Amino acid sequence: MSNTGQAKNPLFKNTLVILIVGLLIGAILGYGASTLLQHPQAQTTTQQTITVPIGALVELTGDLSSYGKRDQLAMQLAIEDVNSFAEKIGSPFRFTLLVEDSGTSPEQALARIKTLAAQGVQAVIGLEASSEVSAVKQFADSNHIVVISVGSTAMSLALPGDYVLRVVPPDSFQSRALARIIYTLGYRNVAVIYRNDAWGVGLYEAFSAKFKQLGGNVAGVPYDPNAKDLSAEVKRLSDIASSMGTNTAVLSITFEDDGINIFRLAVKDPVLSKLKWFGTDGVAQSSKFTAEAGGEIVTLGGLPSTIFQPAENQRLQDFIQRFKQRSGGEEPHAYAMASYDAVWLVALSVMLTGTYTGEKLVTTIPLVAQNYNGVTGLLTLDQNGDRATGDYAIWQIVKTSTGYDWQLVGWYDSATDTATFSG
Repeated sequence: MSNTGQAKNPLFKNTLVILIVGLLIGAILGYGASTLLQHPQAQTTTQQTITVPIGALVELTGDLSSYGKRDQLAMQLAIEDVNSFAEKIGSPFRFTLLVEDSGTSPEQALARIKTLAAQGVQAVIGLEASSEVSAVKQFADSNHIVVISVGSTAMSLALPGDYVLRVVPPDSFQSRALARIIYTLGYRNVAVIYRNDAWGVGLYEAFSAKFKQLGGNVAGVPYDPNAKDLSAEVKRLSDIASSMGTNTAVLSITFEDDGINIFRLAVKDPVLSKLKWFGTDGVAQSSKFTAEAGGEIVTLGGLPSTIFQPAENQRLQDFIQRFKQRSGGEEPHAYAMASYDAVWLVALSVMLTGTYTGEKLVTTIPLVAQNYNGVTGLLTLDQNGDRATGDYAIWQIVKTSTGYDWQLVGWYDSATDTATFSG
């Protein structure tokens, strides 16, 4: 992949925030080395050290496996950094990561969050898919377990007063970005194929409304994410695109495996194979896409895809280089960067309050986030517990001398609702 950290957007501005380190030192020294957590499952491993389990519920298998594996590595790096920080300032707390595979499956995600809860976990980080978050939400709310999603963006989950927090912007931002990008590139008609789940339906409806506000025309084809044969849906998409005439583009709202199936069908279709295709954060920077479908995607125009993009900063640069060293050269996607920051939010909240309970975390984390400048920048959450702002990078697959790779080709600035393109 191209170096995410070296991407420069002239519209991004550095934000100075209150340094939380000073607050932490004073608060932790005030508690003293004998501080005990209020949650009964926290284990005192020595007279001075208290071990806090943080849950990592990530997609190690299934449609988002290339993302989940990177999320796990980012969280492990954060655990190492948090523990080093805690030791240096004399904090009694040490943090450990308990990892479970969600399988990119709502049913499996629910089963595994129950496994984590049985081990005393009060904060669970991960869950890229909104369908997974929807599946665990009732259990999390009822049992007061904080879920910090690093990739869920469905607007149906933008709810106040629950135990779901999201360190990425909701699709009210991404839908605007997609509409402006496609419209700016001259397309006035968009045929959309989208997952028939909470995320896919919500993003399709929001994009459709915003693109029509700009003066465009939209029609869509939903599909069952669990279906193995999508040939009928791709044929319907072809018929819709054909009827739209000139200035028509295609938007695919998919994950990895279902997206690959669709593209392999599309390159054989006489209509769809001649149109420009666009993607979303469900596939942007997917290593599975470049490895298994790079040729098909380049044939369809490279699939310019949007994903939340943090502003360039030194912490981000350092994190990317360290991640690449540990991953054997693979770069982190933006939601892996958010995973790293999410661990810090939990750890800082525990160290500040001396308490590891969901009830305390759900009120403390937003306060910490408001004053936390992480690798993804300022992390202020809105009234729904979602990231309050978001700009987007536009990534596209290109053919290189060694195969296929994602390349940064543009930016979307949410404050000005403008898209700019490189080259």
